[in-house]
Amino acid sequence: MLEQRVARLEQIMERLEPKITEILLTGAKQEDLRKIQLELAEVKGRFSGLEARIGALPSTWTLLGIVFTTWALGSGILIFALNVLRH
Repeated sequence: MLEQRVARLEQIMERLEPKITEILLTGAKQEDLRKIQLELAEVKGRFSGLEARIGALPSTWTLLGIVFTTWALGSGILIFALNVLRH
């Protein structure tokens, strides 16, 4: 009677073993997916910071405005100095 119970339990264990292995593999895959999701979230956060930095850079029009303003001021100072030195 005890031997029959042991034999029956062994049969049950043999049937359950592949399912347990499958569950463990699925759990491992889910853990890998969680790690990948965390890494992607971190990379996305870095790109968001980069986007903000790029947005803070001056535009082409701003740079051209600074250059032309500097030239105009320099020319004005030069003309003023030449007029003052001439008289």
